[in-house]
Amino acid sequence: MERYRGVIQNIGLFKGIAPETLASMLDCLQAQTVTYKKGSFVLSAGEKPEYVGALLSGQLQITRDDADGNRTLLTTLAPSDIFAEVFCCAGVDESPVNVMADADSTVMLLQFSRVLHTCPNSCQFHQTLIENMMRQIAQKSLYLQDRIEIIRIKSVRVKVLSYLNTFPVERGRSFTIPFNREEMADYLCVERSALSHELMRMKQDGLIDYYRNKFTLF
Repeated sequence: MERYRGVIQNIGLFKGIAPETLASMLDCLQAQTVTYKKGSFVLSAGEKPEYVGALLSGQLQITRDDADGNRTLLTTLAPSDIFAEVFCCAGVDESPVNVMADADSTVMLLQFSRVLHTCPNSCQFHQTLIENMMRQIAQKSLYLQDRIEIIRIKSVRVKVLSYLNTFPVERGRSFTIPFNREEMADYLCVERSALSHELMRMKQDGLIDYYRNKFTLF
């Protein structure tokens, strides 16, 4: 796990924990790393979530299937992002979403019970860990509220602008979104053709510039 030390230190769950204690903390939590090939499932819908996952390398997608088998992209995860913490905390018996490797990925798994409860050794970092977990869950709740607000918007143009404004960058500076065009349409719950058409109009109107998944807001 030494090769991922830099990524692990950036995981929000470990904020405020001294770097020199990381190794002993991960030992206490019985952390394990698992590698997944592109297209394989890290967590399948219907499976009981028992681990909090942290992405160390690669990219993951979180998707949800409806009753007709249609798949909706909820979000993508980059290294240092965590997942399944909300489901573990809620004690759900079946995950409502899929977590799938969108590229060859390495994931660190932490058993939720060891994160939430202090161990017999009374490790000093545990209180910080629990506080960080509660903060991560609260932030995930705020993110989901923002996502719902974007989905509720009827105008494709306003949807796009609302989404792009979630990226904290200065006007006129470029940034990269984690979606290709099809994934972006799926995320915004619009038709791909309608999205492509609106993006071209917005570019002509001088609101944005883009090349593939790199965007600039003006």
